[in-house]
Amino acid sequence: MSNLIRICVESTAQHFKAHRTVWLIIFLPLTLLITLSPSSPIAIAQGTENIQVWGSVGSNPGQFNNPAGIVLDPKGYVFVVDSNNDRIQKFTSNGTFVDEWGTAGAGPGQFNTVIGIDEDDDKQNVYVTDVGNNRVERFTNDGLFVSEWGTAGAGPGQFNNPGRIALDPSGNLFVADFGNNRIQKFDENGNLITMWGTGGAGPGQFYNPTGMTVQFPQGNVFVADSGNSRIQQFDNSGKFVKEYSIGENTGDITNIDLDVDSDGKIYLTDRGLDVIKVISP
Repeated sequence: MSNLIRICVESTAQHFKAHRTVWLIIFLPLTLLITLSPSSPIAIAQGTENIQVWGSVGSNPGQFNNPAGIVLDPKGYVFVVDSNNDRIQKFTSNGTFVDEWGTAGAGPGQFNTVIGIDEDDDKQNVYVTDVGNNRVERFTNDGLFVSEWGTAGAGPGQFNNPGRIALDPSGNLFVADFGNNRIQKFDENGNLITMWGTGGAGPGQFYNPTGMTVQFPQGNVFVADSGNSRIQQFDNSGKFVKEYSIGENTGDITNIDLDVDSDGKIYLTDRGLDVIKVISP
């Protein structure tokens, strides 16, 4: 399977907050779809039946060059990280282009390879990780720049290639600080609350944390510790809870992303092996 982007666990009203439907967005040729509904466990569909696809390779509105992240807001708008075009694109739920923002650079609202994205339902802010500039940027859901924080380094509040991000039920933001092998937790204004993790293979240590998600409504944090071929679970303050093996190492430690339902079942993409893995608690 090519270019698996992100698994989203959503309910009718609020994304990432229930476990009624699991869906997978894929921007390149589709070979597999996994769904989860109240009446059935996991259904696997081959082909492209009943799948809406939009986009093509390019830099015009509605085109993509390495779409690397996706999130929905409560109104049904879809925000896509168009990573190599250094921009965010906004669509309706049926794929109609609405808006875009971002250009290459280091100024406010500019990007040098954007990867992570999440959205605050209550305040309708969009947060993204600007990897090459080692910072987090915050926007309104209309693309207006609000604030930024972070510089290159290993000190508190600094980053070394920040990757995936996730908001908790209180609006706090968790950032997978990939190159520093740690997770940092901030409030909505970028004030550091706590951080945890060092390089290693022990509980609470990481070797290149990639995917990350927060469980709703519990607020637990799940991290794809890709280099150690495992998922680690923490409480909201960063206390280690348990770990789950993800089996064979893909050989490409950047290719794992995940989400988790309210019962603790973990769904993760593994582009290196071209599979979806489901781990029960």
